Amino acid sequence: MKIYVLGICGTFMGGLAQLAAEKGIKVSGCDENVYPPMDQVLLSNGITIDEGYNPKNLPKDVDLVVVGNVIARGNPMIEEILNKGIDFISGPEFLSKYLLAKRHVVAISGTHGKTSVSSMVTKVLLDNGVDCGYLIAGRAKDLDATASLGTHEFFVIEADEYDTAFFDKRSKFIHYHPKTLLINNLEFDHADIFSSLSDIKKQFHHLLRLMSSKSTLIFPEHNINIKNVMKMGFYSQSLPFNTKFARGWHAKKVKADSSKFDIFKDKKKKASISWSSIGEHSLQNGLASYLVCKSLGLKSRDIAESLSKFKGVTRRMDLVGDKSSVKVYDDFAHHPTAIKYTLEGLRKKVGSEKIICLLEMRSNTMLSGYHDKKIPKAVASADQVFIFSKDKKQISALESGSKNIEACSTTQEFLRKLSSLDLDNTHLICLSNGSFDGIHQAILERI
Repeated sequence: MKIYVLGICGTFMGGLAQLAAEKGIKVSGCDENVYPPMDQVLLSNGITIDEGYNPKNLPKDVDLVVVGNVIARGNPMIEEILNKGIDFISGPEFLSKYLLAKRHVVAISGTHGKTSVSSMVTKVLLDNGVDCGYLIAGRAKDLDATASLGTHEFFVIEADEYDTAFFDKRSKFIHYHPKTLLINNLEFDHADIFSSLSDIKKQFHHLLRLMSSKSTLIFPEHNINIKNVMKMGFYSQSLPFNTKFARGWHAKKVKADSSKFDIFKDKKKKASISWSSIGEHSLQNGLASYLVCKSLGLKSRDIAESLSKFKGVTRRMDLVGDKSSVKVYDDFAHHPTAIKYTLEGLRKKVGSEKIICLLEMRSNTMLSGYHDKKIPKAVASADQVFIFSKDKKQISALESGSKNIEACSTTQEFLRKLSSLDLDNTHLICLSNGSFDGIHQAILERI
């Protein structure tokens, strides 16, 4: 079989291409921007890449074109495919049909924590001799790759709710048919494709309706949105947990920053985790990962031992530099809840030491202004906050919400202010779902 992948350098599509090549499928593809490290990963797997979407690059003997969700009508390659009647399929459907068939799919979903939990579960399985397959949309420090076919029936996948393709507006995870599903949390996000929280709930409802009665849903019982989705129709087994109340499966902090916590079932302690991760969100991720692995048949002691050695995921409280009494961190948080838990975790770790937060309003939801009223409370744990936005109305609203918030329109504007800041014994954290114009290194070069 010979496939051609459109949008091959994206994390998901690049991982899919690696899995297909590993299965023996002949793979090539194209993307608008061919860049490292993905291009090198693909080339090392024998996958050829064309830059741009020139229809002339489409192999004449291709059996199937796999279309990424970044591809839209008007793309010259798509127009050529439609005009010539060439067979095409979305990435998630290809994955389901050709790579996940007969696998026990372990799907990790929710608004936050998907990459971290997927990485934790994969690490624990591999550490315990389970050669699982996996596809993760981020770089785990414990794993050699973001995707692997594996030989065991278990396949761990980061299952996001983003739409499948221009011709299939259902969420990607609809195609995966998991036997084990974690919904770790559920809030409004992706304002570019969802108009309301109800729209997102509907996609999760469709996902639950497709699960067999023998499948298992793992979820935090204190999350009202998830429970509302379940009330719309749920036919599978369930394994609830919570981080709010001391009942059922739950966790208790041993250290204030959540770097050490115990896991209980009712009043009986089952495991202790001591790791480098911090924050309430990390505690919930750890508990959720533990229960996913527990449901797959692993022993408590083995799970806890592996999780305690978890090194984390790149761009999750990533210490990128320590210079002149200033620690500079990079973090992917771009939703008020994730921002809040990240900063609160750092505050509990560093005590009264100074925290400066740089927040880039970059995601479609953040740019829409939907979260503007929540931002001041989300960043309250920081001593000083610089918010990067070019929307004057948004800047005015955010600055009026807190005396500690100051706006910057560009990274260069902030760098000019850098020399006037008191940085003695400071933790400077950069929050963005993009590259933030390389501000981390620019700061380290100037201090």
